[in-house]
Amino acid sequence: LMESDKDLLYDVVVIGAGIVGSSTAYSIAKEGVRHVALLEQFQLGHTRGSSHGGSRITRRGYHTHYYAEMMTEAFKLWEGIAQDACMQLYIKTGGLYFGGSTSEDLEEVISGFQHLGVKHEVLSSTEANDRFEFFQLPSDYRCVVEEDAGILAASKAVHALQALFARKGGKIFDCCQVTNITPGGDMVTIATTRGNFKTKKLVITAGAWSAKLLKPLGVELPLRVMKVDVLYWKADSPGICTAGTENSPHSMGIFINYEDIHFYGLPAYEYPGLVKICQHSGSTVDPDHRDAEHIPQSINTVSQFIGKHFKGISTSPSIVETCLYTMTPDHDFFLDYHPEHRNIIIGAGFSGHGFKLAPVIGKILAELTLSLSPSYDLQYFKLHRFQKT
Repeated sequence: LMESDKDLLYDVVVIGAGIVGSSTAYSIAKEGVRHVALLEQFQLGHTRGSSHGGSRITRRGYHTHYYAEMMTEAFKLWEGIAQDACMQLYIKTGGLYFGGSTSEDLEEVISGFQHLGVKHEVLSSTEANDRFEFFQLPSDYRCVVEEDAGILAASKAVHALQALFARKGGKIFDCCQVTNITPGGDMVTIATTRGNFKTKKLVITAGAWSAKLLKPLGVELPLRVMKVDVLYWKADSPGICTAGTENSPHSMGIFINYEDIHFYGLPAYEYPGLVKICQHSGSTVDPDHRDAEHIPQSINTVSQFIGKHFKGISTSPSIVETCLYTMTPDHDFFLDYHPEHRNIIIGAGFSGHGFKLAPVIGKILAELTLSLSPSYDLQYFKLHRFQKT
């Protein structure tokens, strides 16, 4: 393991080498910044955070217009990253959004598609059940079909961005836990288990650990860390339910269900014949003690959901994994400067939907770090939006 170079003053240090930190470090190095370090407390490729595993959903359908607009660029950026890294990171499966005919979220998805000119279809529940043999949607449901939605190969994507960052001259230090951050004028000193780092600019993208790093710096953000059950279920007709094999208009794409509890699913990809279907919520945990309580909370709820909406998918899971979400109260991100130290930039609170947007988030955090004018309106992402005035 390389120790930090005690005498080097870095231009930028990024803390946290998940998908957002890796994307940010690469975006900064791509701008020609020479001395950039990316620090990771665990080994690269670990499964303790929010960026590991075989798959994440990517989609243009959003019930919030500013994310739908960002996704237009995200699709292009992912394509460039995959080409540069010579890896397939995106598997087109199509996407299905369904919910009650009065669902406002579903209405927002449709109007977003219309506004951005995204190819889509709106089906009644009868039409959806006829076209997709795995569906048994209730009669008052509607289903929206999006052509370009699909899967991002999650761990591969993190690896690709880290490899591209290293190719641009970036330095990655793993097994490198931050123990203290000392701001001081034009320089920030970061004490770690692998020596001290001195840097002109610091970016904190530490996922579930962001609040713990920010608190001693006088920033208390309303971040709630949730442990989410990631559940895999056996499909009776694997051909219909496997990503990118049949790719017929009748096969299973990714899906989002808009009800009081949101559910989501992905066709079989990382585990042959097993579809991933999960509840978009979990139990509050401390990221350093997440395994103290490991009774999967959501199995019954998801099992009932499958039984009500699907045919040919088992209602008892074959594999149970977990993932961390770092939630904000409004599920919007924090992308902003430290209120007192403008050389400390914060990216946090990606609320279980940041992965697909990571190339755009990385670009925005690079713009904040390098004092370039931001590509997007950042009013929704300010730190102070929850402060009582």
